[in-house]
Amino acid sequence: MLGAVLWIALVRSSEGIVAPNSTIELMRDLGRPRGDMYEVAVWADILTVRGDELFCTYTVDNQAVVVPENIDAIRALAGTVTDGTESMSRTDAALDVRADFLARAPHPGQAHSPEGARS
Repeated sequence: MLGAVLWIALVRSSEGIVAPNSTIELMRDLGRPRGDMYEVAVWADILTVRGDELFCTYTVDNQAVVVPENIDAIRALAGTVTDGTESMSRTDAALDVRADFLARAPHPGQAHSPEGARS
């Protein structure tokens, strides 16, 4: 279920993502400027549910919320995009926000899948 939320990207230790510094290196490998990560990385192989409690390990980079939200806010203030959902979709596509870092990214001219888009 977490993997269906675009801003939550599941990572796995078995794929070499073993610590926050691994996510920064992965972002650089993906071509992200300065190694920015706009998603919250959650280690899928460490998730545990006991009763009504979730135990997990995650990392959130400083840019995860600030950069995308500011882009959407600028569009809203400028009136260039009046529909919030449309603005978020454009921002996610421009920043290549994804639910799986190691999945093949769409070709630059190809639209991102709306599955798991921000709400």
